[in-house]
Amino acid sequence: MRQFLPTRSDEPMYWLMFGAGGMVASMVLPAITVILIAAGLTSGDLQHGVLNLGQVASIFSNWFLSLVVFGIVFLLSFYALHRMHHSSHDFGIHSKLTWYIAYGSAAAISFISLGLQLLMYVKFF
Repeated sequence: MRQFLPTRSDEPMYWLMFGAGGMVASMVLPAITVILIAAGLTSGDLQHGVLNLGQVASIFSNWFLSLVVFGIVFLLSFYALHRMHHSSHDFGIHSKLTWYIAYGSAAAISFISLGLQLLMYVKFF
């Protein structure tokens, strides 16, 4: 009698990032939004408010905060594009191309964000 072994899948890794991104979207993003709105309402002028351009640049000059922002962007992009990939199945699109588009776009968004943060860290702009 031949015994069939289950094949390993990489799908749990994507569902883990989807769950973590959902957690970020539901808990962290609203808190960040409230903080940024409160900081923006302190002054109508962007140069003299609590959160002006110099302070945003100083946030990205701290490597830990820059890493946290990268993590948030990474998890949110994978969350959103994983949801879009599986929503395409609901519309009857069962193509491997949607997998490449979804996860490739999420990786591109994440690494473009990381590159921009590194440029701000070295004070390129």
